[in-house]
Amino acid sequence: MKVAVIGYGSRGTIYADLFAETVEIAAVCDTRSECLAFAAKKYNLKNNQLYTSANAFFAKGRLADLCIIATPDKCHKEHALAALNLGYDLQLEKPIATSLVDCIEIYELAKKLGRKVFICHVLRYAPFFQQIKSELLTGAYGRISTINMTENVAYWHYAHSYVRGNWRNSNTSSPMIIAKCCHDLDILVWLIGRSCDGVSSMGFLNYFTKENAPEGSADRCVDCIVKNDCPYDAEKFYLDRMKQGITDWPTNVLATEPTVEKIDNAIKTGPYGRCVYKCDNNVVDHQVVNMNFNGGITAHLTMTAFSRWQFRNIHVHGEKGDIYGNTMDNVLTCNIYGKSEKKIDISQFDEKGFSHGGGDRRMIIDIINHYNGQLSEGITSIENSMLSHKIGFAAEQSRLSKGKLIEL
Repeated sequence: MKVAVIGYGSRGTIYADLFAETVEIAAVCDTRSECLAFAAKKYNLKNNQLYTSANAFFAKGRLADLCIIATPDKCHKEHALAALNLGYDLQLEKPIATSLVDCIEIYELAKKLGRKVFICHVLRYAPFFQQIKSELLTGAYGRISTINMTENVAYWHYAHSYVRGNWRNSNTSSPMIIAKCCHDLDILVWLIGRSCDGVSSMGFLNYFTKENAPEGSADRCVDCIVKNDCPYDAEKFYLDRMKQGITDWPTNVLATEPTVEKIDNAIKTGPYGRCVYKCDNNVVDHQVVNMNFNGGITAHLTMTAFSRWQFRNIHVHGEKGDIYGNTMDNVLTCNIYGKSEKKIDISQFDEKGFSHGGGDRRMIIDIINHYNGQLSEGITSIENSMLSHKIGFAAEQSRLSKGKLIEL
């Protein structure tokens, strides 16, 4: 098995590194020369295996069995269709595309050509959610009545990715509910296992606006005279971390193989040094989604930027028992009404050092098992991922219509 990569940013690097533990990385494409030099050194690639444009990459034909597509959201459709037409199977970073029409076009072409498309809904492989699914499959909790889930994005993560970062503006990327929460919607779909009949949603961008900029604040943090009182000061967040030797995400988003000098320059000249109240962001900083699934099962999702920590919490209400927990404590409390209670420490199942508790790595292993003819869960196929995207786009339509019910 050989793997090619287009889009060697944060996620593309993680996936390529995991594949490289077992299989050959045959080619890497990225517009940034420093990223290609980094990839060449890491995977021992020659110049003819490195591409600075998508056109040059695809012009070479099919270079591998699988193509990792981890380019910006707006490029997913173009790159996915090109790769499918060349005969690639895909590992496609979420979201599938930035509109439902584009998602369907990718899905239908893959089906027509008989190609496999694995969507990076890695939470399905995360031990926390795998354990919830396993408990529900015992039947002891009865039919699901409703699920409440909250995505606590964290104030600093929201500022990094959705105010200053690549997903700040739905015109150049995706709506927040798709860019961030298609993971959460996918988990709800997976746990409930039924079709969704209707969606309503409300959400707003209230805080990260020019009206809330502190008096005396500057356009960039390096020039700001009131930054000492600001929790979003870029120098404090990025440069101080770099000086402490912390070079992983999100520091490595600002520069490949980051150094103090590189991060300092990125803050002074790049998007991550801008005042969070004076950016070109338009995605919501909080949103709620209500869902009605077939059979009268309901679900509710809250997304909020306003939390100290980055974590998800969930409460599955079954007719005979309930399960609740959060990914920060990493403990599930499982109750059978009138009978028993137990706690499950998920940390015993986590793979230390791998993101999402090892969910990323488990997904890659599952894909490799598929190619090796071994037993594969195959739970993140594009077929399995379409419903969560339909819900997400319906939620955004509802939000823009002041909470109108959208029937699916």
